Amino acid sequence: MISRQAMTNSLPDAINDLRTRSPETLWGVTAESLYLAVCAVATDTGLSHALNPHHTATVLQTNDERAPETVADAHHFLLAELGLVTTDHELTDRGRLVLAAEQPGDAIRLVAARHLSRAQQLLREFAAIDTDRLPRSELDTLVRDPEDEALIAPLLSSLAFVDLYPEGVILDHETITQTFDRLEQNATHPTVPISLVTALTALDDPHLIACVATAYTDTTVTPTNVTQTTPLDALATTERNSPVRTPTAELANAINDTRTAVVEDANTFEAALDPNSRTVTREDATIDADIVTAALPGDLSSESVTTILDLVATIRAHPSLHSVAVSSLTDSLNLELYPLFQAISNLSGVDCSLRNDLLLTFDAVPAAPQGTDRYDSFRNDLFEALHTRLTWRDALTDITVSETPHTRADVIESIAKGIDDDVVAPTYFVYTLPDPDALGKERTEKYVDDQPALRRERARLKRWKDQRDDDLRRFTEITDRLFTRGQERELDERVVRIMTPYDDDTFSEYTSQLRSLLRDGYELRLLTRHTKQRWEWERLRDNLLGDLEENRENVTIRTYSRYKEYQRITSETDETDLSEFGIHAKLQTIGNPTEGAALLGSANFMENSYNWNPECGVYTENSNFVAAAIDFFDHVWELSEADEVDLTSLQEIPRRSFYPSYYT
Repeated sequence: MISRQAMTNSLPDAINDLRTRSPETLWGVTAESLYLAVCAVATDTGLSHALNPHHTATVLQTNDERAPETVADAHHFLLAELGLVTTDHELTDRGRLVLAAEQPGDAIRLVAARHLSRAQQLLREFAAIDTDRLPRSELDTLVRDPEDEALIAPLLSSLAFVDLYPEGVILDHETITQTFDRLEQNATHPTVPISLVTALTALDDPHLIACVATAYTDTTVTPTNVTQTTPLDALATTERNSPVRTPTAELANAINDTRTAVVEDANTFEAALDPNSRTVTREDATIDADIVTAALPGDLSSESVTTILDLVATIRAHPSLHSVAVSSLTDSLNLELYPLFQAISNLSGVDCSLRNDLLLTFDAVPAAPQGTDRYDSFRNDLFEALHTRLTWRDALTDITVSETPHTRADVIESIAKGIDDDVVAPTYFVYTLPDPDALGKERTEKYVDDQPALRRERARLKRWKDQRDDDLRRFTEITDRLFTRGQERELDERVVRIMTPYDDDTFSEYTSQLRSLLRDGYELRLLTRHTKQRWEWERLRDNLLGDLEENRENVTIRTYSRYKEYQRITSETDETDLSEFGIHAKLQTIGNPTEGAALLGSANFMENSYNWNPECGVYTENSNFVAAAIDFFDHVWELSEADEVDLTSLQEIPRRSFYPSYYT
């Protein structure tokens, strides 16, 4: 018996390396990326190079990255699993049809649903569920083995059938239903040969495509079937057996055979237009409307009777017009070829034959006193038929069988346009340097005093600020922007997160904004480093809480500080021996990932960090970046739960050393 671990290990390392957690997907794999991989095989382009546009977009969308070689290896494996390439890494007929599809994403999804049996089974289970959401536990009951877990489920998510999260599953019923509707269609015509001819040649005339498909399959294909067939129809009906690749020579031979037949037909029409090739004999018999009506099958209109009388009268008047294009009669009489021929040949005094099912050639006709001479019309039909064959002959000349990715540029454009607006978000380098304008004349005068070197430094600082790039922002400016975002927008998640080891009266500079946010229902979560200094607790109390007369219940303060030794602190513990580690990160966020912002860097929430020290950091509204920042903050926040500061006690400020609860 094969172990679950062994089954998982049978997958390529690249597949395991691309798995993401939330949402669960194969990183860098989508229906569109697989189409780009198909294009790469068709054009003999390296997969890493061909996937670069999609790889770049995925990095931007996920705030994550994988090695291009790993992504390429995974696509190589998936192309083989889906039967899109041969063992020699050439496109199969299935791959050729994907290449030709006008909806490449739908084509890839159709292939996955048809040819991956476990994918189809899971999708059928999903289709039977009458809700768009289900608990993850329900999916876990459907997942049969590690391969389902490591490959099939993430692949279905990557192909946009579902969204997989640790806590639940979101089903895209529209995509699932659309895919199965195509799979269950009844194909009554040879869709694959038609689509292959369309995909691999430059032919676009339904008649020529039908002729080549007929020559290729040795079965009758009509132009009507051509217009009713798409690559998606063909993909829905391809066999589930080992994928095959039709040799290009077979299609080339079918094209050559078709061209030979077209040339023969053209010669037939040229002979029909030659007045010297034969002369029609005039018989003494006479036909009229009643005789024609009796000869025609069914209840045909008087216009049909008139057409036949006109035909006989025209040929009798012009014996050199010995042949008439069948199409000019079948269309006007609304009759199939052989019933038409039988009806006319049975008329008294008519001697005619069919030539290549294209011409009705006469040896003798009777008089038709009620008919109208339509010589010009019948001759024009012959010329038009000849011209059409010559056009077809030219279209079939020098036709090459090739694999051309017609929609590759459109797919790349759609990938670029598909990047969410929240992903392409402002991102700024944030800094602190002494700013003579912001600090004011009095403070900078105290700074430089009478030192020439410091005066030169002040001038250089001011000059640099005036010339700086637009993508630089000061910490003070960006902190204000982050808080203002909550005041100006209706954010769904009303949480402000601040992580700073140390703080001072800088909090008081943002009191009005914090007060407004708290009044609007925001929660302020402050993570700081434990300090033993009583005056620091007093400063936090005065600067943060002192001006927040209301809504203090929306403020939560936790500390994260640990000691490398001493699991318990007693009165006997020497405080100088306590080797402390704890909060060192400086981070601020507001809102949830899709609507919020994050600011992080080296600056504490302190006056020195915001006005004097050379500090730097980054501010972004990129949703994936904000999500990562919030995830980190919340993790440390949970670790600090036991060390939540009681605000009542903080108001009183303990007169003894204040240790985390872990050690008391």
